[in-house]
Parts: sequence; C-alpha cells; structure tokens
Amino acid sequence: MNRRTKSEDAKSEEMVLGPSVSLPSLLDKGRQPDSTFRQLLYDISVVSTLLESAREYLAGRLGVTSPQYNIVMVVARSGGDGVSVSDVATRLNVTGAFVTNEVKKLVKGDLIVKKTNPDDGRGVLLSLTPSGYAKVRALEPDLLMVNNRLFGTLSKADFHDLARIMGSLIGVFGQTVAVLKALTTESEKAERSSVDRLESEKRKK
Repeated sequence: MNRRTKSEDAKSEEMVLGPSVSLPSLLDKGRQPDSTFRQLLYDISVVSTLLESAREYLAGRLGVTSPQYNIVMVVARSGGDGVSVSDVATRLNVTGAFVTNEVKKLVKGDLIVKKTNPDDGRGVLLSLTPSGYAKVRALEPDLLMVNNRLFGTLSKADFHDLARIMGSLIGVFGQTVAVLKALTTESEKAERSSVDRLESEKRKK
C-alpha cells in the first residue's frame, strides 16, 4: 500500500490554488468550488472558436473575411432602404470607423453600395448591390445547413435563455476588456518610464 509522507502532503497543499472567481452564485460546494465555472470558460472558448470556423466557411463562400461577412449579412437583413454605418456598428458591437474601413473593401468588391441618406442628405445608407444580393441568395442553403446543425439541439426555451444570457454578457465583457486595455497601457507607460530613467542615470555616470 502506498502511503504519502508528511512532506508530500505538505507539498500537495502548497500547490492548491485558490478559486478563480469569488461570487457565491458562480461557486459549487467542495474542494474545487470554481470547477463548473472554469469548465464553462473552457466551453465558451471552444464554442467561440468553432463558431468562428463555421462563419469563416460561409465568408469564404462569399469571398470575404469573417468580419466582412458579418457586415454583409446585417446589410442584407436591413431591407431595401439600406442601413446606416452606425446601425451596423451597433448591431455588431464594433466601432463605426471599423465598419467604414471594411465597407470600402466591400464596395470595391461590388457587394455593397453606398447611397446618400435622404433623411439628412449627408450620411450614407448601405445596401446590397445586385451582385451582392445574388451571392447572398446563393449562400442561403449553406447558411441554413450550418445554423441548423450548430443550434439544432436547443429547445425553444433553451434558445431564448441562451440569447438573453449572451446579450446580457456583451456589455460587461466589453467594459472588462476596456479596463484591461487601460491597465496594460498604464503598465507599458510605467515600464517605459523606468527604462528611460535607467538610461538617463547611465548617461549621467
């Protein structure tokens, strides 16, 4: 029979990590209370990667990148009157500048056309070109196949719960990433300041 020594037990205890989250609603009972939470994060990461791969396939059928595919599909579902750049940006949770830059490429590729907004005479509305419309229509069988296979196991209740939960997470995820970017910027500034100070001290010597 294998018996662990006291030193081995002590070493094992030293290597036990604390939970990665402290909110009671996200914790289980037991020695690893954040086990379900961590598995959820792994699962979300895998699902995100696989979903992106599926969308890259659809984007490839249109001859565009995945972000451009998202823009094309928002425009395609907006109706014949077109949709503004700001509305597309809001729908996709990206900046207007990003949409504007990608739209330039889609216009050049004859998928999207820009028209003056009749409501203000200054802004533009985006809509599909005849060629873009034909390509999106031709993609519909593949689109149905992919989405039905990806989400076919969900019940109606599961689907609406998932949509609600994902929608509720976008805002706080975005805020958290903004904080992380700010912290990174401050850290980089502090590091540059430290390097400059050291170089200045070396020159004085």
